[in-house]
Amino acid sequence: MAVVVIGNSVIDRSFLVDGLPQLGETRIAQDALVDFGGKGLNQAVSAARCGAKVTLQTTVGDDSFGQELLAALHAEGILLPPSAVRGGPTDEAIVFVLPDGENAIICSTRAAQEADHSAGLAMLSRFGRDDWLVLQGNVSRNVTEDTLLRARDRGIQTIVNPSPILFDYAGLWALIDIVIVNTPEARALTRCQNLDHAAENFLQGGCATVIITAGSAGAILRRAGHSSSVVIASPAATTVDTTGAGDTCCGIIAAGLDLGMPVESALAWGVQGAAITVSRWGSLSALPARAQLESLRSGLAA
Repeated sequence: MAVVVIGNSVIDRSFLVDGLPQLGETRIAQDALVDFGGKGLNQAVSAARCGAKVTLQTTVGDDSFGQELLAALHAEGILLPPSAVRGGPTDEAIVFVLPDGENAIICSTRAAQEADHSAGLAMLSRFGRDDWLVLQGNVSRNVTEDTLLRARDRGIQTIVNPSPILFDYAGLWALIDIVIVNTPEARALTRCQNLDHAAENFLQGGCATVIITAGSAGAILRRAGHSSSVVIASPAATTVDTTGAGDTCCGIIAAGLDLGMPVESALAWGVQGAAITVSRWGSLSALPARAQLESLRSGLAA
């Protein structure tokens, strides 16, 4: 059993601000932090810290940041491809964190977009029906479709977190076993304001299981063949920075399923892990530690 994540790894430059700048305005940050991040990295690390065997297909630049990123991933026990380095700079993100913990992010994706994705497709030949593939929105529609088709041929179970939304997923839902979206993404992809209607829209498109995360309100789980949704509550948490919370939840869900947990339990584990992430500032440095995740899992089984 294994979890395969195909996604980006970036340098996050995070700034605590009391408001976002207007055009032509310069604002002074209250504090600043340089951290490792990116949806692929956050999901892979979260899954690995849960005890899953994780492979991350990612690409970094041939600069010092890229080498430091790869070293951090190796330290987490994550398997990496030999083709993880390309010429040019490592992708970066600017993260503005507001007083309520919400954020605004601008991210470069050149390394992710220009990666040699044939290596990732070839890598899938090593995996099969007992494994899980996690994809998110930092690659093109063509690459996403090719990857999902290859996974379907191999019988690999698929999780897609379509963030950021770079294209219309119409026609792809039937290739996806589980879609994980937050509330704004669910509404944008389905044009349904009501979340139950949005979940039904995903199911009608062919997706088997829908998870819609809603921050402090927890998450909604809807599965094909079930007439109603299941609501998973989120524990109380002081929100410092929401960066990476959705990635934490997604990575934990993938690990939980890979470890044989029912989807309801895996989602509850993910929601609890995300509550830890939002209580800290940063990206990689904010993710729950292995001991914390094990403690949460033990609590679910009690």
